[in-house]
Amino acid sequence: MNKPINNEIIRIARESRGITQGELAATLSVTQGKISKMESGLLGVSDDMLDRLSNALNYPKDFFCFSDAIYGHGISMIGELYYRKRKNVPDKIIDKISARINIRRMHLVRLLRAIEIKNNLFETFNIDEYNGNVEKVAHAVRATWLLPKGPIKNLTKTIEDAGGIVVEFDFETKTIDATSQWVPDLPPLFFINVNAPADRLRFSLAHELGHIVMHKICKPDLELMEKEANYFASEFLMPRADISRSLDDINLTQIANLKPYWKVSMAALLHKAFDLKKITSRQYQYFWMQMGKAGYRTKEPPEFDIPKERPSLLREIVDTYRRKLEYTPKELSLLLGLHEQEVMSIYFDNPRPHGLTLVK
Repeated sequence: MNKPINNEIIRIARESRGITQGELAATLSVTQGKISKMESGLLGVSDDMLDRLSNALNYPKDFFCFSDAIYGHGISMIGELYYRKRKNVPDKIIDKISARINIRRMHLVRLLRAIEIKNNLFETFNIDEYNGNVEKVAHAVRATWLLPKGPIKNLTKTIEDAGGIVVEFDFETKTIDATSQWVPDLPPLFFINVNAPADRLRFSLAHELGHIVMHKICKPDLELMEKEANYFASEFLMPRADISRSLDDINLTQIANLKPYWKVSMAALLHKAFDLKKITSRQYQYFWMQMGKAGYRTKEPPEFDIPKERPSLLREIVDTYRRKLEYTPKELSLLLGLHEQEVMSIYFDNPRPHGLTLVK
């Protein structure tokens, strides 16, 4: 090939398939050292080796020439793994997730070259300017986005209407609910676990929104950032002034009845009641014991389940390429550096109207 091979893309391609260097070396009948040197740029890639890499990793040869920047896990995923006490995720899975997110981001870079997202309401908020009060930041974001009082009807649509892109993503583990990125020349990206329950998904998405608007610069104390993102999510979804009266003299039945209205978990409502000092520490522990005995700690009553929110903006972007720009599946696969079958499985879905503008 005339185009230079990007050694980092070799690693991204391998990790996205969940394959170690040793496993790839065995498949190609070469030493692991050779794979390592190719991935680090110390050894060139011949045309024959590129053919073999393409076949072994199931990516078109052009994909290995992508020159995009590669990004790491980001604040939110590090926080989930190490500070939200949800550990035991193998490094191989983490590498696979990170690689696949990098690839999806590369796709968005290409897709957005011809499409302009209508709104761009995202901005960063310096917590110090709010005297460290995370709740005030949540209020400021709601005010900036002109959100009415009370519960947010559809958080996913709210974020997309503000200019963010929400991506349904199979993390292949229950230990990660969501992660987010805001990199140069792209809108904020939110990757949500497609297998997460609807109420958990909403809180995780609000948590990621907190990271995006408050933590553009990483603080030394990652655990503090996780706590701030949780406080943000709670106040963004359940503003103190709006929910306070509903939490007076509560019991477990009342908490369950509030869930469909506020569209958060019973656990989140219980935390909110405690944060607002509507219940004592003793009552808080008692309610948790009740929820545990009823089995609600792992699965809340299905009759109070809320509908899962589905993102639509990414699907409409792809649909714009298919219908307005008249891209065939084959042409779209060339643009994205995937084989046609994989493009079909990831991106072809029926969109819901959202409002996009073609770049002139």
